[in-house]
Order: sequence, then structure tokens, then C-alpha cells
Amino acid sequence: MESQVGLGDPSAVPSEDSCSISNMTTMSMWELWKAREEPVAIIEVKDLRLSARVGADAWGWDWDIDNCPTQPILVSMSLSLRQPFKTASEKDDLTDDTIHYGRLRSGIIEAVKNYNSSDPKFNSPMHFCPGIIIMYIAEYFSQIAKLTTGKHINWSSYKLMLPKSCLLGAGMSLTVETLYNEPSPKNKVGAWGASCVLRVHDLTVPTIIGMLDKERLVKQNVVANVEIDRYQSVGDLHWDVQNMITKTIEESSFQTLEALAEEIGKRVTRYLIIPNIIARVQAQNIKGKKKWEKFSDDYKMVPWKKTEVMDLCSVIKIKLEKPSIYIDTAPSVKMTMDIRPLPNSPYFALWKGYKKLSMPGRPLDCSLREWITKNDPENMGDGNSTMLDLAQRMEDFQANLAESRRFTNEVTSRPSSSKSMPEDSKDEESGLENLDRKMFSFTAGLSKDKKITDEINHQS
Repeated sequence: MESQVGLGDPSAVPSEDSCSISNMTTMSMWELWKAREEPVAIIEVKDLRLSARVGADAWGWDWDIDNCPTQPILVSMSLSLRQPFKTASEKDDLTDDTIHYGRLRSGIIEAVKNYNSSDPKFNSPMHFCPGIIIMYIAEYFSQIAKLTTGKHINWSSYKLMLPKSCLLGAGMSLTVETLYNEPSPKNKVGAWGASCVLRVHDLTVPTIIGMLDKERLVKQNVVANVEIDRYQSVGDLHWDVQNMITKTIEESSFQTLEALAEEIGKRVTRYLIIPNIIARVQAQNIKGKKKWEKFSDDYKMVPWKKTEVMDLCSVIKIKLEKPSIYIDTAPSVKMTMDIRPLPNSPYFALWKGYKKLSMPGRPLDCSLREWITKNDPENMGDGNSTMLDLAQRMEDFQANLAESRRFTNEVTSRPSSSKSMPEDSKDEESGLENLDRKMFSFTAGLSKDKKITDEINHQS
């Protein structure tokens, strides 16, 4: 099946009004937390277990609306009150300066019930996503219950966890946090800023990773926790994100977590986020589509700062962990990628061929590497290798280099064949013959690696 979002399919993407929480300033989680007031009283409900049709579960989904699977969801909600619950504390009773958590629980249940009974908007699979459920919950408490307004609170948080959305991890979650000012005639709710973060939790995938000889022979579990801050995609793109991360890890053979983390971020950006962003800005209206058609195919010539793309770009945070070869340590790395198309960004080249980029289909009937080779626009045309293709070949080169080091160490640790042979020389001769074969393989591998290195340097 084709990818979820088609560049020329306006019906596939809801309008901005339908998928945004409200007309507020979009912030990163870091920016929102810096703008927050220090909380004086917080009311919370955690992990309320319900069920809903919310896109693909662990086994995927083919976007047939009638067959969207029902799966468990865990809903958490937090409200930061403007004033401490002084009277409630003194009287040991539910007074006006607090909010009974039972009202939060019943409101969440009612909002999810309304979502489950609603008709899919636009008759599109994009209706089935965590963000739409959170919209229903947020609108219930602001418009019906009248609890989440700037008169009572200065911050709210809604978290939707999908524990059965993947087979190899703890699940995925979407968290929306909102800041509130005192209400005004123009803004009766008082909401003025919001952040949205998609998280992949404890995705555990076995792969070849490490620089030691023994680490090149046996797969180890790599645990990935990935955040996409300023997340604004629609539909169940979260499933494609975790699938992309899983396949990138299991098909890799890097020596370092640092290289693997950057590869994950680049692939998620180039083959999921960028196609999704371009599809949205082109599908908003006919005028917008014509505007983008006039832009140059050369990503370096596009006036990115004057487009909506800058406001739709995410910040990707990746944390990877693996078992330690030592008893008292456990290695992990963290990195952050700002994917905005800025000339001074180290990730600017990911936007190359932006008009032709597509997302992998469901199901993916080949390896992710094969799909990239066939579908990345920079791998088509005259057949010349590009930097993306060379990066994949560099991964193979690193694996060969690690094997070459192992052979070298074995050669140098062997006694010289010119020395006197021991009496039991048959085993030694057999060993030397085996060593000769390894030396031949080593020489051939080294020659191949040198050729790849020269080609990479030339292309660079």
C-alpha cells in the first residue's frame, strides 16, 4: 500500500483548524517550561485505562476506516491551579479553591465516549489519531465543564499513552501542555501557548553494535527513547515513526551509539517528517499548492524563512542505551536535532529533493535500506551514488574495518613462520594454512574498503 500522506491528495490531510488544538502559539516543551509559573497546587489523574480506535496498533493498519483496530489507551491529566487550595486544606473538604479529581475522571470518560461515537471527519483515516482524542478531552473541559480556563488554572497537561502500539517497547505517548493567562473578552479561555510531544518509550531492538571483536559477533539489545517535540503531524504517523526506528536499528551495524542515533534522526526526518510537512502545506488550499509548485526544486534556493515550514518543523531528541561490557557502567548517549531548513544547519541537506520525498508504504515488503535505495529521489536519475547512499556504504565499511582489525590482531599475535617448528607440527601447519586464508580475506577486504573510502572522499 502507498504511504499514508500523498503530496497531491488534499482530502488526506485535514485543515489546520480541524487538527490544531486551538489558535495558540506553538512552543517546544523547553520553551513552555521556561515560560511557566512555578506551580503552587496541582491536581492529577494518571493512567485512566480506556479503549478507542486510534490508528494502527502493534500489528499495523491499512487505513481502511471500517477495520481500524480498537486498542487500550492510558489517559493522564494535570491542572496547575492559580491559587493554593488553602480553604480545602483547612476545612478538610472539597471547597471552591480545589477541583475534585472525580470530575476529571468522569470528564475524560465522557470525552473519549464522544470521540468513539463520532463520525470520522472528512471520511479520512486521519481522524483516528491521539491528537484528535486529546482535542475532544481538552474541548470538554474548556467548553462544557468550564474547568480549564485561565480564571482557575495557569497550566494544563494531557497525556495519551498507547501501551499496545508496538511489539518491542513500552508503547508511545502524545503529551499536550498548555499555558493560560487571565481570560479576556477576546480570549475567554485564556490559552496562549501550547506544546506537543510524541514519545517512543523503551523500544528494545537487538542489533550489532560496539567496537570490540566480540561485539561484532553477537547482537545486543539497544534501548531507544525518542522524542519529537513540536509534533504537529496528523493521522497515525506515530506508528510509522516507531517502525522506522525499529528497522533502522535492527538493520544497522554501527560501532558507536552516536552514529546510530544520528542515523535514526536523519531517517525519521527525511522519510517521515519532511514528506508529511510538505504534504500539509501543499494540501491546505489550492493557492498554497500553486505557490509551492513555483518554488525551485533546488532546496538551497527556497525562501524557507518566508514559508509555513519553519513553524511546522520538529525538534528530535534521541537517547540510546546498550548493555555494558563492564560491571559498573551502562553506556548511553543523547542528542538533539533541530531539523529546520536553515543553511547553517548540519541537517540542511536532508531537505534535498524535498518535492519528491515519500513515506514507506504499509506493509514494507523489503528491508528499509532497499526501500531507500529504490525510492529516495537522490538515488534515482543518472545512477551516481549520493551522500545518502555513501553513508549506507560507509556503515558497511565500518563493519569490514572492525573485522579487519580482528584479523590484524590475530596475525600479530601468531608466532613467525620462520621460527623453528615444534615437534607436533601438523596442527601448527593447519593453523598457518587457516591464517593464510584469513590474510587473503583481510587483504581483499582492505582493498575494498580503500576503494569505498576513496569514492566517499571524492564525492564529498
